[in-house]
Amino acid sequence: MSKLDSAMGRFSGALDKLEAGINRQVLRAQAAKRLQEEAETLKQDRAGLAEEIDQLKSEARRLNELNERASETLADAIEGIREVLAEG
Repeated sequence: MSKLDSAMGRFSGALDKLEAGINRQVLRAQAAKRLQEEAETLKQDRAGLAEEIDQLKSEARRLNELNERASETLADAIEGIREVLAEG
């Protein structure tokens, strides 16, 4: 084998290694991009869920207040009925 053939073989091997390295970098970059997009989607989902939880908490407070007023109204009505029955 001549020096030129040997040099060409080493050059070809080096090019193959370079190409493989570039391909690995491209794959890593694509994977990183997908992960970044997934992370952004999860952040958006989290924000939406946090907003929904806040709305549900607000609705729960409103319903509790309505429940308390209804209970008070019923208690007053029951007391009124007892007074009427006691007078009768």
